[in-house]
Amino acid sequence: MWFVRGVERGGVEANPFIPNQAWIDAGYMTELVYKFCRVSQGCPPAVGRSVLQVGRQQQDKPVNHHTRHRRIGEGYSLNYLQEQHITLAEVNADHWKSWVHQRLETPLDQPGAMTLFQAPSHEHLSLAKHLTSERKVEEFLPGRGVVTRWERIRKNNHLFDALYSACAAGHASGVRLLEEERVKPEPRRKMSEMAEDNDASAGSLIMSVGMR
Repeated sequence: MWFVRGVERGGVEANPFIPNQAWIDAGYMTELVYKFCRVSQGCPPAVGRSVLQVGRQQQDKPVNHHTRHRRIGEGYSLNYLQEQHITLAEVNADHWKSWVHQRLETPLDQPGAMTLFQAPSHEHLSLAKHLTSERKVEEFLPGRGVVTRWERIRKNNHLFDALYSACAAGHASGVRLLEEERVKPEPRRKMSEMAEDNDASAGSLIMSVGMR
């Protein structure tokens, strides 16, 4: 879905809402996706990489002079492919899948919680099945330590892929989690105020001793 139309009561369409970005999965029919994205503003192609693939690419992949980094973000990079004349979003899928589940596990009264769209219960059930189609696995890798990855246990995980990609695209558009309210530190007191308090405390002590 490339844009969402707001529909008012009575079936009258309101002004369409056009998203800042819509990342298109280029893992299937890649050349066709590239062709579509070249003529669609704000719709770059995207591919998900596992944490294992990301590590191998950083260590073993030779320098490709036909690829130029344009932007590196949290768990993703936007790379301009000179031969294809297109910007490709490469996403650390394991990072953003963990991010999605952290949002779903956050209580609704706390910053960072994710709510579901209004829909019949069977649609939420279908989404839940996709979101639980993979399980989190921690694995120790020499030279890297413990890494977290997600492995598929059921075939249908398309909505999970779409959701984590949308979250990464939102981050690239500037969307951030609500920060928790920070506790303001007490203002620093002047030395003169501290001295006055000490004098007052000493005077009270002398009076109490004298009255005994």
